Amino acid sequence: MVGMMLDHWWWPWWVSTLIDVGVVVLALALLRRTSRRFLRAAALLVALAGVVAAVMAPIVMTDKPNHMKTDTPMMP
Repeated sequence: MVGMMLDHWWWPWWVSTLIDVGVVVLALALLRRTSRRFLRAAALLVALAGVVAAVMAPIVMTDKPNHMKTDTPMMP
């Protein structure tokens, strides 16, 4: 069943971008609130990774694959 879900599970690129933007906002909030060097470095790294992921999502994520456009049920 998990294999079937993996074959039929998909979302558009903008959903991934919204998640990435949320991660960036949280990381920047942590960066602003903390004074500990390790946490600031980790928050900056996560924020940079989130920005890269948000920018890359429309490029990497294509339209829904052709085999997923059919109206076949997930379960037989």
